[in-house]
Amino acid sequence: MDPHDILIYPLITEKNVTMMENENKLAFIVKRDAEKSQIKKAVEELYEVEVAEVNTLILPDGRKKAYVRLKEEYLADEVATKIGVF
Repeated sequence: MDPHDILIYPLITEKNVTMMENENKLAFIVKRDAEKSQIKKAVEELYEVEVAEVNTLILPDGRKKAYVRLKEEYLADEVATKIGVF
């Protein structure tokens, strides 16, 4: 599956910016049927980083959100800048 099909868009809220700074995590809205391993692979391929952990949840509106924690040698805010969210 194409990584662009799995990651729909990055999610930037005040809470997510705090998570970027404090926990080195990025948040994405992802395809509803995407598995954690697929999300991890898509983030690693698209943004040339290594992922430490992926957590997902289904939002009340039916969308699926993924929190992706990067390994320590990669900074979430730098990746967010590269994506163009800042």
